[in-house]
Amino acid sequence: MMLVLKQKKQAHELRVLKEKQDYERMQIEQKKLEQEMADTLKHRSRHASSENEGWTEFGVKPKPFKGPKMPCFEESKDNMDAFLHIFEIYAETQCWRRDQWAVYLSALLKGKALEVYSRLPVKDAQDYEALKDALLKRFNLTEEGFKQKFKTAKPEMNEAPGQFLARLESYLMRWIELAEVVQDFDGLKNLMVKEQYLESCSVPLAVFLRERKPEGLDELARLAEQYLEAHANSKTAV
Repeated sequence: MMLVLKQKKQAHELRVLKEKQDYERMQIEQKKLEQEMADTLKHRSRHASSENEGWTEFGVKPKPFKGPKMPCFEESKDNMDAFLHIFEIYAETQCWRRDQWAVYLSALLKGKALEVYSRLPVKDAQDYEALKDALLKRFNLTEEGFKQKFKTAKPEMNEAPGQFLARLESYLMRWIELAEVVQDFDGLKNLMVKEQYLESCSVPLAVFLRERKPEGLDELARLAEQYLEAHANSKTAV
């Protein structure tokens, strides 16, 4: 038991170190990207009027917007889940109002991430939680996505065993968090039993159950029995 706790502690320390290194890298690059982010937000603003060339109705030109002092998201080297976590830490330290987070984050997006933002309805584009949810889904960083990452992950080239274990732990913990189960033995047990059942039953039944997101094994059993009774004559029911 002590060995397991020690391994978990070491894996957690590695994860914290990785996040710290990512944050420091972002801080190093912040100066050269500040102007670029300000220009990006200026051209993307949904409230700016091209006819008035940025002047308000009172004839006062607004002060140039200075974007967050962080580098933009680079799909080739950044992990969206980690990037958003670091962004939230930075936003908290800067004491930004929550209703400004989506605007600040939009100035840091490129490529596929920017496409996600541009396709959102105006209301959702101004809502940080809605934008975050859309970005995580686009990069498959959902409950199902982290489950698959945990089950299929392989050591990367030059990745030390400790680093790989930390990555596995990160996938597992995010899977558990997004599954919204109680983070204790019973909660983990219920999650494992539920997943094993879903993988062993028919695809139609599994889809039916996943869509309804049963909170516990009792509800899972009730919904499964309800489905099987309704499809008693179907060959694909089980």
